[in-house]
Amino acid sequence: MDINLDLYKVFREVAKSGNISRAAEKLFVSQSAVSQAVMQLESKLGGRLFDRGVRGVTLTAEGEALFSRVDDAILLIENAQAKFVEMKELHAGSIRIGASDTMCSLFLLPILKKFNDKHPDIRISVTNRTTRESIELLRRAAVDIAFVNLPVESDDYLEISPVKAIHDCFVAGGKYAFLADETMRLRDLRNYPFLTLEKASNSRKQMDRFLARQGVELQPAIELGSLVLLSEFARIGLGVAATIREEARELLERGELRELKFHEALPERHIGLARMRNINLSFAAKAFVEELGG
Repeated sequence: MDINLDLYKVFREVAKSGNISRAAEKLFVSQSAVSQAVMQLESKLGGRLFDRGVRGVTLTAEGEALFSRVDDAILLIENAQAKFVEMKELHAGSIRIGASDTMCSLFLLPILKKFNDKHPDIRISVTNRTTRESIELLRRAAVDIAFVNLPVESDDYLEISPVKAIHDCFVAGGKYAFLADETMRLRDLRNYPFLTLEKASNSRKQMDRFLARQGVELQPAIELGSLVLLSEFARIGLGVAATIREEARELLERGELRELKFHEALPERHIGLARMRNINLSFAAKAFVEELGG
């Protein structure tokens, strides 16, 4: 049975008002429009919903049974519409983000703070994973967006765009700080303890590929899961660390680490925003993505 929801809304208002004219006033329509809507609904249902009297209308037994359910249903719809508007105006909603430690420390933290200050009612969750794992979470719809170390392999289902440039570098401190005094060749690094990220890291993979193109193979003395730890290990003189300049910035500015210079130029890389193609982001996620360009 196909019945327009507006007919039920008119029926509900008449039942609550107990009077055609009062219902018409609340609905901002004419009395005749209300009467016609009630008669049309009765005709479609095949029975009387109201008993008409001098002082107004009262529900029939069938009308009473219908009203209790229609009232609940319309309340649910109104609440659902209110929730939709609330989410559209960013007074409710959530964002699920996949990102590595590096992404959080280099890029995400100030953006998360700014967004949270502006939209405190939006619930933000960050799942800390490597680039490869973050993309897998995205494919499984476990996160809405992911921040990844570029380059990564894309496909017809994945949309990736660069959002921030980052710069690989080699740093040293303590007894190895002197290495920054002269310009080196990458192959010279073989003479010193080499500190790098674990193999699962996309940053490590990109560095290994770059060194391989230069004909250089380095055997790590220490492999760590955090750029912060790499900087600290280099700071106390445990070796030369392959890191990202933006992460080591504070230690470099304080002179506790020094960046090594090379004849070979290290390539610029980017942090990328990954999302699934043809999948609509929530209002909250859209607003967050727009914040990236702000």
